[in-house]
Amino acid sequence: MTKHYITGLHIRTLILMWGLLLALQTAHAQKAEARLSFSIRNATLEEFVKRLENSTGFSFIYGEEVKINRRITLNVEQKTLKEILNLAFANEPVSYQISGKHILLQKKKQKPASRKFTISGYVTDEASSETLIGANILESRQRQGTTTNPYGFYSLTLPEGETELAFSYLGYETQRYNIALEKDTLINIRMRDNNQLEEVVIVSNKTEAGVTATQMGAIEIPMAQIKNTPSILGEADVMKTIQLMPGVQAGVEGSAGLYVRGGGPDQNLILLDGVPVYNVDHLFGFFSVFTPEAVKKVTLFKSSFPARFGGRLSSVVDVRTNDGDMKKYHGTLSVGLLASKIQLEGPIIKDRTSFNISGRRSYLDLIAKPFMPKDDKTSYYFYDINAKINHKFSDRSRLFLNFYNGKDHYAYKYKSDFTYHSGADPNISEVNNFNEDQLSLDWGNTIVSGRWNYIFNQKLFCNTTVAYNKYQMNTRSNTFARTTQSGTSSENNYQSHYFSGIRDWSYQMDFDYSPVPTHDIKFGLSYQRHNFHPEVSTSKIQEKEGGKLEKDTLYNSISNSAVRAHEFSAYIEDNFEWGSRLRINIGAHLSMFNVQKKSYFSVQPRISARYQLNGNVAFKASYTKMSQYIHLLSSTPIAMPTDLWVPVTSEIKPMQAHQYSIGSYYTGIRGWEFSVEAYYKDMRNVVEYKDGVSFFGSSSGWEKKVEMGKGRSMGIEFMLQRTIGKTTGWLSYTLAKSDRQFAKGSINQGVRFPYKYDRRHNINLVVNHKFNNRIDIGASWMFATGGTSTIPEEVTGALRPGEDYVRQEDYIEHRNNFRLPPSHRLNIGVNFNKKTKHGMRTWNISVYNAYNAMNPTLVYSNGNSGYGDYVKNQEDGNVYYRYTPRKRKITKLTILPCIPSITYTYKF
Repeated sequence: MTKHYITGLHIRTLILMWGLLLALQTAHAQKAEARLSFSIRNATLEEFVKRLENSTGFSFIYGEEVKINRRITLNVEQKTLKEILNLAFANEPVSYQISGKHILLQKKKQKPASRKFTISGYVTDEASSETLIGANILESRQRQGTTTNPYGFYSLTLPEGETELAFSYLGYETQRYNIALEKDTLINIRMRDNNQLEEVVIVSNKTEAGVTATQMGAIEIPMAQIKNTPSILGEADVMKTIQLMPGVQAGVEGSAGLYVRGGGPDQNLILLDGVPVYNVDHLFGFFSVFTPEAVKKVTLFKSSFPARFGGRLSSVVDVRTNDGDMKKYHGTLSVGLLASKIQLEGPIIKDRTSFNISGRRSYLDLIAKPFMPKDDKTSYYFYDINAKINHKFSDRSRLFLNFYNGKDHYAYKYKSDFTYHSGADPNISEVNNFNEDQLSLDWGNTIVSGRWNYIFNQKLFCNTTVAYNKYQMNTRSNTFARTTQSGTSSENNYQSHYFSGIRDWSYQMDFDYSPVPTHDIKFGLSYQRHNFHPEVSTSKIQEKEGGKLEKDTLYNSISNSAVRAHEFSAYIEDNFEWGSRLRINIGAHLSMFNVQKKSYFSVQPRISARYQLNGNVAFKASYTKMSQYIHLLSSTPIAMPTDLWVPVTSEIKPMQAHQYSIGSYYTGIRGWEFSVEAYYKDMRNVVEYKDGVSFFGSSSGWEKKVEMGKGRSMGIEFMLQRTIGKTTGWLSYTLAKSDRQFAKGSINQGVRFPYKYDRRHNINLVVNHKFNNRIDIGASWMFATGGTSTIPEEVTGALRPGEDYVRQEDYIEHRNNFRLPPSHRLNIGVNFNKKTKHGMRTWNISVYNAYNAMNPTLVYSNGNSGYGDYVKNQEDGNVYYRYTPRKRKITKLTILPCIPSITYTYKF
């Protein structure tokens, strides 16, 4: 038996080795707890491991089964090794274990799938119960989120267990909730206004606009910005503010028209609570029909249109109105130089039923009436009425009733009464003539709609809309003449009535379905019954002789009888995430338009994608196809009530557009944002009047007066904006080109020519600054190169044998041959606010066109004098007298010089 003896030397050796081992373990443990700075970008697992081994001295051990789902990007300061590993492998199927100088990586064991439940509800203002559109909901542990839809509803599906939710909305305090999610849960959130953010003016929200949204070319314009943007006579205007966005033009100087990315005014789908508005103009286009006090939110889409919208080529303006305060009564009274406005809202049944009503009326007719001649009376006014009732049946069911009526009215009345003597005897030859002329012209919209919101379950939301929409123009004239001589009289009375318009009945159902947080599915269908009345006129003639009726004739003249059309549409769109950086919105809009026993079908695919490079930078791309089935006939550069809406026919096909866009977006600190978008739009079946033909109030045979062709529009848009702070605003620049081309032998001999509102450069600068709670100032400056116009540049003439007058002809080189001069304008407005016992008083002093730039509203040519000589024609041998071509004088007309204004507003 062998014995082993442990000598003192052996004991000392073992103790030394054990001490060294302990020291190494302690050293590695200290290394693991040491803090270091580490930065790596877009690295694979192998690259990350190698870089960390070089930085720490640790070695990694792992097998082929260990993989990561996405590349690793880290930029940390003074973090421990464990903290770095936790950040790198967060949301990855990788676990780690530190043993000495080694780090063992293993594939995470899959946990059994947990059950999932849905949290849903409405987000409202705590004080008024007004729904908040686009509020953000984020679950911090799962890093999943959503936003409220246009009715304030949200739905979010999450795994069972502890859940931490954050509800946020710009201008409101963030609300946080911790719950143990064990079943489907309804949570209605009432958010509190953040008084500390009084100095903040919000320029954009992020539901469908900005870096994180999938859509591009979408801009949300808050009412605070609209109310602070100076305009003509102090009238804040929705459409005028939209004109200051990149890619949008005003058309005629000072008008409220929209010309978006090379499109016409009829190519904009303008919605009031989901119902189309056909005429959005007051005062021949210089003001819009939207009263700012009635509006809650405005969203402009000009690029990647969501699939739920259809029927126009160029843009969608989605206007949503206030629902009404369910808690208390309050309102606004405003008095300006042009018009006065009043708005009232409050509960009918507290916490269940509310109302919101607003009205506006101009009073040029009342001011001018005392100064008009006794026998010559001319008047003009416009008004708007918005009313809304909001009733809450339960947390699942709500009803909204909307009403809008707006009208422009122009009237003219002239009387003359005179007596003269036709012979030598004044008792026999006295003749009395009495004449009276009356003319009235009115036009406007009436919209009535009912909307029902119903939550089928926590994941499925439905909105049903039934609406009636009417636009109509009426002209009435009456001419009366009476002649009295020698006790006998003769009378003539001529009456006429002319009207045109369009009436729609519509039914629509929209669904929001959120199966999981990474998918937001919208689908729906709609039906519209159109009744077009392009022109209907009647006239009546009465003649009396000696008080006896001699003639009474009624004439019915119908240039175009009523045209009925049926429009059906359906859509589906899915906004989903593909990985952690890519988000895609894909969908399709299907439509059918039936008119004159002919049906047109259209399948319109829509797709947009956003790649999130990091938290501040995103890239986007989109493709959209749109179809349009109606046209607006007009021959004037400003909006006129005589413009007529007509549908496509068996001869005139629907217009179509294909738009391609790319862009990049940056969101920085302190509210700074920058975006750049480039687009190309290809249009088919666009309509232009033939050479020498125009439309002047008659739609008879309009198909023969126009040609169908193609158009294209391209450009690049830059926008720099600051969204929060005492000083906010934006600077935008647009470089664009738009043209049209028609078949050879038709318009312009088949050669491309610039579109009427083709403006190469457009710059807009908007600045708002809040000095304190009592004084704030807003200013806007715009510059745009001139559009185009077709103007005769030269005149020629000929005197043929046997004639005693010269035949003159205008010479025009090509369609839209004249480039108008540039336009530029500065508007300034200052608000003086003061809190009173019962509310807030505001005086607004503004100046439109502050430095009196003489921008052209209209241009025309005159001066056709010339000189000539006799020229022998080589073909027929006759001698002609011809004018030598002479340049015509181009004259511009400016109707909007510097205009100061003052407005008083009281909120109570």
